[in-house]
Parts: sequence; C-alpha cells; structure tokens
Amino acid sequence: MPHPFPANMDLKEKVYWAFLKLLCAFGRQNWWPRIWNIASVEDEVILGAVLTQNVSWKNVERVLENLKRMGIRGLEDLLKFEDEVLEELLKPTAFVKRKIKTLRGIFRVLRSGNLSREELLKVYGVGEETADVIMLYAYNFPTFVVDEYTLRWFGRFFGFLPKKGEIREILHFEDLFYLKEMHALIDELGKRFCKKEPLCRKCPLRVKCSFARK
Repeated sequence: MPHPFPANMDLKEKVYWAFLKLLCAFGRQNWWPRIWNIASVEDEVILGAVLTQNVSWKNVERVLENLKRMGIRGLEDLLKFEDEVLEELLKPTAFVKRKIKTLRGIFRVLRSGNLSREELLKVYGVGEETADVIMLYAYNFPTFVVDEYTLRWFGRFFGFLPKKGEIREILHFEDLFYLKEMHALIDELGKRFCKKEPLCRKCPLRVKCSFARK
C-alpha cells in the first residue's frame, strides 16, 4: 500500500500537494468559460452562476448562446425586458421566476456601488457558493468556492468533514491562480473520478486519499 503523508505534514501542505497533482493530471481549467462574449466577463459570470443553480451547465450554455445571437450585450440590456419575456429567454435553465428575481437583486447591488460578499448574500436566491463564484471569478476577490464536489472530495481525501467555513479556511491560499484553478480542478475530479460511486483506481489522488487507501 502507498505511504500516507508524513506525520509532520500539516493540512495546508496536503492541500497544496493535491492541487499540484490535479494541475499535473488535468492541466489548467481556465475558468470562466466565455460564451456570451459580447457581454463583459463580470456579467457572464453573474448570469452563469445564477442560471446554473439546480440545472446542467449545458442548459446555461444554450441560454448564453441565444443571448449572444440576439445581440444582448449585458445584464443591463437583458434586465430591461419584462419578466414574461425573460421567462422565455431563460426557460432552458428552469426555476426561471426565482432566478429572474435573483438577477434583479444582484443588479441592484451592482448599481448601488456596494458590491461585497455580504451584500450578495442578502439577495434572494444567493447562497454562499453563488456569492463566492461571483466574487472570485467576476471580481477577483480571494475566496474559496465550496460546493458539493468540494465537500465530497474533502471528506473522502482527509477522512473527516468539518463545517463549510472551516473547509473554506483550510483550502484557502491568498493566490488567485490557485483559488480559481483549485475549485475548477476539484469539480473536474468530481465529474471524472470522485463521483457518488467513486472510481478510485484511476484517480490521480488515490495514493494519499483516506477513502481510496481503505
């Protein structure tokens, strides 16, 4: 059986080992993927982060491609439409009435000039994951995005699962490249190997993973 981590190696060092292994295995993920590129990166991240809630990213891509073809150049252009029109435009992403309300709330925060993680969390429909995605990928605010893939991987890899806030601190480094790539790499790991039914034998982290070592 492969050797575990050295006894004197702390959690941060183990996290960085995992980061380097995933980066070597999968390469740079270069998030955010641009589709609606006649809009700003910020607007595309905000719209994508909201629309992808509880739905496949492929459905979001369909909406972004349609908006591009229609010549809609950003959130301000989009939100000028009445809700009934928006419901049709965003229909492939489901739960559209709720998402429209969320987008209008985020847009009000942007127009107020008081953008922050705390202000985003006050908006209807914005949870910690959505707020962190927006702050990190749209506005380069250093925060770690903790999603379901992260929780699953963390619990399996380390063999314990603390609260989300503690996980965020353990995984956090003050480096935007790391923060953006590590979140994307963990998601890629979750899609390929660390699934609900894990494929441990092919996982690039298997030699140090508590779950795989069992």
